[in-house]
Amino acid sequence: MDWSDISGVVAKAAPLVGTLLLGPAGAGVGALVASALGTEADPAAVATALQDPASLERIRQMELDNKADLTRMHLEAETARLAEVNQTIRAEVASNDPYVRRWRPTYGYLTALAWFVQMTGFTLILGLVAYKHPGDLAAVVGALGSVLTALLGLWGIALAVLGVNVTSRSKDKQVQAGQEPAPGLMAALAKRLAG
Repeated sequence: MDWSDISGVVAKAAPLVGTLLLGPAGAGVGALVASALGTEADPAAVATALQDPASLERIRQMELDNKADLTRMHLEAETARLAEVNQTIRAEVASNDPYVRRWRPTYGYLTALAWFVQMTGFTLILGLVAYKHPGDLAAVVGALGSVLTALLGLWGIALAVLGVNVTSRSKDKQVQAGQEPAPGLMAALAKRLAG
């Protein structure tokens, strides 16, 4: 058993603690949880203690008592994660392999192409049904609406990745031009908390 195995249960009472149990600070935060519950710092022992409903209230109180430290830990972990992502992006930019440098534009073009093909297909289907079988148009619109609803989650993921790609490329261009990119939300919060 690992600390991440109990993070979902803990997150119901203390969302910040539950999130931290999933990351690199998991063992340290797990020790705090174990201390609050009076158990040894072992995920299995804490899982057993969590069967008592009062244990969640103790964890909630522990989160409230240590909110500033836990928030700092969360921001440090997020800053480290973002630093790793940025290092990877810098390695991509410096790569001599053309595809490594061009995967983001390729992803953008393929996403746009997939969107165009999908919407063109839906439009052609609706036009054909309206022309050949106008009485069936309402049923076809309902069916296509169901398909679009099912695809909404997939498009949400694809467009989120595309947004991150565009933002990252913009930052890359700023760095190449000798400009310092504006800090992101997490970096700004970490700087403010650090003083």
